[in-house]
Amino acid sequence: MHLKFVFLIIILSFGESVIGQISQPLRYEIEIDNFTDEYYIVSAKENGLFLFKEMDKRTEDNESIWEIIRLDTSLQEVNRSEVIINNKFSFRGYSYDNGQFVMLFQEGYDFAKDLLFLTFSINSDTFKSYVYENVVPIRLSEFEVKNDAVVLGGNVNMRTVVLMYNFTAKRGVVLPGFYDERSSLLQIVSKTDDDWIRVITSDRLPSKRYGITVRAFNTMGEPIFQENLQAKDDLSLTDGRIINSSDGGNLLAGTYSIKRRTETSRGIYVADLERENQDKIRYYNYANLENFFNYMKERRKDRVLKRIARKKIKGKKLRFSYRLFVQDIVRQDNQNILIGEAYYPTYSNRSSGYGYSSYTYDAVFNNTSSQVFDGYKYTHAVIIAFDDDGKLLWDNSFEINDLKSFQLEEHVHLAFLENEIVMLYLFNQELKIKVIKGSELIEGKFTESLKLMYESDEMKSNDEELEGLKQWYGNNFYAYGVNRVKNLKEKNIKLNRKVFFINKIVVE
Repeated sequence: MHLKFVFLIIILSFGESVIGQISQPLRYEIEIDNFTDEYYIVSAKENGLFLFKEMDKRTEDNESIWEIIRLDTSLQEVNRSEVIINNKFSFRGYSYDNGQFVMLFQEGYDFAKDLLFLTFSINSDTFKSYVYENVVPIRLSEFEVKNDAVVLGGNVNMRTVVLMYNFTAKRGVVLPGFYDERSSLLQIVSKTDDDWIRVITSDRLPSKRYGITVRAFNTMGEPIFQENLQAKDDLSLTDGRIINSSDGGNLLAGTYSIKRRTETSRGIYVADLERENQDKIRYYNYANLENFFNYMKERRKDRVLKRIARKKIKGKKLRFSYRLFVQDIVRQDNQNILIGEAYYPTYSNRSSGYGYSSYTYDAVFNNTSSQVFDGYKYTHAVIIAFDDDGKLLWDNSFEINDLKSFQLEEHVHLAFLENEIVMLYLFNQELKIKVIKGSELIEGKFTESLKLMYESDEMKSNDEELEGLKQWYGNNFYAYGVNRVKNLKEKNIKLNRKVFFINKIVVE
């Protein structure tokens, strides 16, 4: 445990929202100081959570020390350990699958040379380490674990490369078929019901349009199948997600765009990879979705819908372009549910009062300015359900216009009740919640504040950049972040404390 962490507390609280039955039965806190980084959190599903961070202290040989904590679903500590890492390795990523948590370290800053894997099992208090003497200096971007293997993706010389290391065989291989300047890596899919890993790439076609390729491998790196997918006419497929269940068939869904454009999309496509004919892909333009524009204010929404109606009467094309971050597809009650979060990049002007004269190379005053990326702003999330043939069943949406982040990641999550779906996300210590039933609205957007540890606690500040909400298991979620809290009433509680916290959220 970090030497400056002075206590750890768990408490029960029983606050509950009437609508949607949102409860926060547990909160976990670790007191931290002003110089301490937050913990990484990894969901182990019904087996709890892994927390880990690099500690400030180092060994006499200047080696780094990492603290790993495992909690059960009651947020009780199961195990705590420290791991020493050779100082030539730097932390690069983590993944969890089937009771095994894996940490990835690499030698080298930009490009990975040798790779170090630390594996932790929920059935053991010890860990194992493996070194992959990598002969391919790769810039890593993807990392997943599947059974007894890990898969790593990235690029070498601006070309896609995918590696696999098998823990049982203690052998690494470069997966075939990827080293192509026209191909870019979209996703490595490990969370499927079979024992295969899928790798999804975007491929530039000779026509300058873009298609999708899905390749499957076993955990020894042997190819199983390859499926190439191309859109009709002048369309491009910009990304793709595979359904997270073998029950729904071999379905792929994502966004499509026109011609060569890949940064924005015109709608959603759903493809059945098992079909042999040209009708394997269904296209759903954003303008044809029933509730896509519900995030707008009523007057603006009415103007847009009237514009769509006029274009349909005249037989004109519907051209609405959005950037959509597509989440993994969820299988629920014989439906396949896709969530996409609409966003746009923002920029700020940064000015500098000093520059350099091109004549004297001396510092002089000049009023120069430049645009600097200032994060992604979100507008709304769209939720779409389709059957096993890719046919649209219903759609709905959720306005999320208060969200902003510097990385594209999942914000909106779903809880499935008997007849309803609860949509929720976290912003500034408040849960934002909406309840739907298919395309119907059951309960409009409402909020519930995250609960603090004690009744007399008051939050002084919250670090919005460090907070988050993640799906845990079933209809259980966890919210996390860093708070500054004061307590003026309770005797045995510090007046002021800075804490890293985890709140358990239950939807019933």
